[in-house]
Amino acid sequence: METAMVTRKMMETAMVTRKMMERVMETRKMMETAMVIRKMVVTRKMMDIVRVIMMVLLVMVIPPVSSCRYKFSNGSEINLMMVASAQQNTPRFVDCPAQNGSDNTLYTYNPCFPYTYPPDGQMMACSTSNDVAVCQGDEGYINIGTQDSATFNFDPTSQKWIVSYYNSIGDKQTNVTLQCTTDQNDTLIVWGETKGNHRSVYNMTLVSRCACVDGCGTPILPRGMSVGSFMLLLLVIALVVYLVVGYLYRRFIIGARGIELLPHLSFWMDFPLLVRDGFFFLVRCGPHDMTYERI
Repeated sequence: METAMVTRKMMETAMVTRKMMERVMETRKMMETAMVIRKMVVTRKMMDIVRVIMMVLLVMVIPPVSSCRYKFSNGSEINLMMVASAQQNTPRFVDCPAQNGSDNTLYTYNPCFPYTYPPDGQMMACSTSNDVAVCQGDEGYINIGTQDSATFNFDPTSQKWIVSYYNSIGDKQTNVTLQCTTDQNDTLIVWGETKGNHRSVYNMTLVSRCACVDGCGTPILPRGMSVGSFMLLLLVIALVVYLVVGYLYRRFIIGARGIELLPHLSFWMDFPLLVRDGFFFLVRCGPHDMTYERI
């Protein structure tokens, strides 16, 4: 009788233990599933953060310019960015005389980016602060077209595209006709001023390969930046992305804390010593003091 009771208790204990083990296994599976889901969510957030960082950095490096680009529905485009002056705050075409004999003024033009002209005319109408694209001047200078007012229109008569600029109050309009050519040189022909019904109209012709559809693309280097500066900027961007992604991975995936959040910690701790060894190797033209004891 006692043996039967002991056996029964052992069986009950075994069943309880089995149920507890099953619950532990279920809990473990749930925790593993939750961990996998968490890793997936964190990874997705990391990718979103990296994407945002890259977009912000790219906008800072190459700001979007729509005043000198026209995109067609088939993906082709007219892009005048390579016509613009490579120097910051300076126009590409300066003091161009009009072909119209009755117009004795001079014209200055730069697509895409505003400028200040003359260079010491910060308080004048033709300045960067006034978003100037086209400037008319003789004794004084007048802003006759802003960058943000640029519109592309196709003229069915001449079968050419025209970029129109307007001043801030709308009483002056500048039409730049785009003439496609295979010549590598860019030329601006100023025809001069004509009086319209409601505004003064200024006509010009830009002869350039960039006036052709898909004639030019976006410059690789940001405007006003040298190759060395661009490479340094790319290095800084890569370093920022490396640190951010490494931190997020070690913090949320591995669960690191403190200084261990730095990615590849052991390498960076050894890096100064590696630099020192490399320096001495170059100075001494090879290994030094390679005795048995040192080995």
